[in-house]
Amino acid sequence: MKIREDRPTALSSVVHGSNLDAIGFNIAFIALKNPKLALEIMGLYDEAHKLQTSDPKAPDEDFKLFTETLTTLLGNASDNDY
Repeated sequence: MKIREDRPTALSSVVHGSNLDAIGFNIAFIALKNPKLALEIMGLYDEAHKLQTSDPKAPDEDFKLFTETLTTLLGNASDNDY
């Protein structure tokens, strides 16, 4: 994944040949434009960072919603997002 200094986000997807599906954030860029959003992202990072491989899997319907949303996100992304 390549996060550019002039863009707030980057995507990585197995659909496009990456090893995993990931979203990256240029937190400094976001903070300059929207500090409250940057704080929210950092809070979500802290929550996600606490997940462990031993945590139970989410229900199938929750995972289905994730995959549908990811598919939409990837469909709306430009080639510059990868």
